[in-house]
Amino acid sequence: MKRTLAVLVTAATGAGLLTACTDDQAYCVDLAKYAAKAVDVDPQKPVDYVKILDEAKKLQGSAPKAVKDDWGVVVTFAEKAKQAGSDAAALAKLSRQTPTVMTAYKNITTQAKDSCKVDLPALK
Repeated sequence: MKRTLAVLVTAATGAGLLTACTDDQAYCVDLAKYAAKAVDVDPQKPVDYVKILDEAKKLQGSAPKAVKDDWGVVVTFAEKAKQAGSDAAALAKLSRQTPTVMTAYKNITTQAKDSCKVDLPALK
């Protein structure tokens, strides 16, 4: 009986630890996939953010608290770029927000390297 109880407690504790680990690992794996696609994104060109919108949304949902808001900035910007389409005036207006997005991206990049050991493409 004691042995069964010990096994159950150990299994329950291990399952809790694996769940926490799995969330972090899943974010890091998704981040690595994102990094491969983000190579073609020029942070100075709002229209390029549309290329990473779906991945950025996924990462925003699973991101650690430290960068969740930063992912929100990137996602919002990408959504606005998608809405602007090829409207030159709208894209020019949107490009004024690029410094804010680049700051958020820098925070994400730092966290990615420190916590996930993933190198995101450098800002140009």
